[in-house]
Amino acid sequence: MWALNFSVFSQPSGYKALDETQKKQTLSQISAATSQLTSLKVNFTQEKKSKAFTNPVVSSGTLSFKKNNFLRWAYTSPTSYSIILNENGAFFKNEKGSTKNKMIGEMAKLILRTVSGEGLTNSTDFTLSYYKGKDILVILLPKSKKMQEMYSRIEVYLNATYLATCVKMTEKNGDETVIKFTNHQKNVTFSENEFKE
Repeated sequence: MWALNFSVFSQPSGYKALDETQKKQTLSQISAATSQLTSLKVNFTQEKKSKAFTNPVVSSGTLSFKKNNFLRWAYTSPTSYSIILNENGAFFKNEKGSTKNKMIGEMAKLILRTVSGEGLTNSTDFTLSYYKGKDILVILLPKSKKMQEMYSRIEVYLNATYLATCVKMTEKNGDETVIKFTNHQKNVTFSENEFKE
C-alpha cells in the first residue's frame, strides 16, 4: 500500500515515466542538443510564491548563456539588476556596482546547468528521473547535503529541441519559484561586455 501511494505521488499528472530504452534515447538526444549549443539568449518570467509574501512576486528579464560557464541573468522588471557568472566568479550587479557573491554563484550554476542541458544527463548533486507528456520532464531530487539544504525538488520541462521552457524549484521550506523561458535564440554572438561584472 505504501509503495502504491509513493508511486502515485511521484508520477506527475499527464506524464509517464520513460522505460530504460526511452531513457537512453532521451539522454542521447539531450547530450546531442547540449553539445551543439554554444550560446543561448531567452526571455524569462519568474514567479515566486512564499509564506513571507501575501501575493506571488513576479519579475522578468533576459538570460544570456555562453559555453564554459558564462551566464548573465538580467532582471528588468520590477527592478533592474543582474547575476553574472564568468571566469572571475559570481557577481550581483546593479546601478551601484557589482559585488562578488558565492551563494548567488551556486544558484547561477544550477540555472546554467539546467538551461544548457548539461545538468540533465548526469549530476552528482541530484537523482534524475525522466518523464514524457506533451514535452519531456526531468525531475531532480537533491542527494548532496548542500542541495538538500536548499531544495526538496526541481522540475525542468524541455521542448522538442531539448531546450528548457520552464524550471520549477521547490525549496526545503515550501517556497516555490517557477521560471518560464520564451523566445529561445540559439548560438547567438554576444558583445564583449555581456558577461562583464
